[in-house]
Amino acid sequence: MRLGVRGKLILSFSSMLVLPIVVALLSGVNSSNRISFSTLLPVLLALLIPFIIGALITGWVISRNVLKPLGELGKATRNIREGNLDFAVSYRENDEIGDLSRAFDEMKDQLKELREKEAAHETARKNLIASISHDLRTPMSSIKGYVEGLQDGVIHDKDRFQRYISVIKNKTENLDHLIETLFQYSQLDIKAAEESFSVWNSQELLETIIHPIKLEFMDAPMQLEVIKPFPEVNLLVNANELAQVFDNLVSNAKRYVGEEGVIAIRVNVDKQKLKVSVTDNGAGITQKDLPFVFEQFYRTEKSRSRHFGGAGLGLAICKKIIDKHGGEIWAESEWGKGTSFYFTIPVSF
Repeated sequence: MRLGVRGKLILSFSSMLVLPIVVALLSGVNSSNRISFSTLLPVLLALLIPFIIGALITGWVISRNVLKPLGELGKATRNIREGNLDFAVSYRENDEIGDLSRAFDEMKDQLKELREKEAAHETARKNLIASISHDLRTPMSSIKGYVEGLQDGVIHDKDRFQRYISVIKNKTENLDHLIETLFQYSQLDIKAAEESFSVWNSQELLETIIHPIKLEFMDAPMQLEVIKPFPEVNLLVNANELAQVFDNLVSNAKRYVGEEGVIAIRVNVDKQKLKVSVTDNGAGITQKDLPFVFEQFYRTEKSRSRHFGGAGLGLAICKKIIDKHGGEIWAESEWGKGTSFYFTIPVSF
């Protein structure tokens, strides 16, 4: 038979009460001056009443502040063992058991967060496999079809032959771009956050990053507007990663603005942060999809977001880089009127 803490307390208090009475009675029996029970009774009552009151108070305190929270912790342990983490330990008194309860609750919250992260990673893994399968299938099918056409020897026109070769080359470059994007995304998780960070003058940095982008637009039908002068502040950044953010945002805008499109880059300093905007007059993003544009692998109901390329990693890469730099990135858009992407980088003093 199990003797719990409550039973042990009752037994201890009973012993404290009974043993003195037994000793007193035995002393009276063995001594020459025998003590009668009637003489001993008032003394016993005088001791017994405060003892019982003290025992009741002590028992109530122990039951409320020890036994009850221990029972709650035991129930919480069983919940964790059964996989249920949606509970809270209610005992919050400022004592040792309260400290234990708070520590247990923190442990439960960390376990819950870890489980949610594991579930998110598993979902991301499945999405990655599905996304790669989807994005590889289309160019691979095209390449296969054109190669089979060339193998069959049905293409005798030189211009048509060159078109087939150009399509195959283009699809191969798309595959290469997809693989490179996936590699860049995985590298962002591996690299240390402080890797290759250095202090740059913002004007010099922006000129270095944006000048090659301007060269790409010299023969392009759309127009790139760069609003100058650039502000001059110090920034602690990884220049290569920041260049990648510009490249991703401008490439997305370039893909969806059309031949008469205009892409504008503006930079200013706002509340000790460098604020950059990349704006286009393309089709825009629906309000329904706008909150999710930086989520990896996100797709709209029309099979593909207008501002995602490849596996839907371009904007997710931008967010990872800006988060590493301690900044923020967001998008504003109106369907049919264009989109603006903004990001900030803290000024370094």
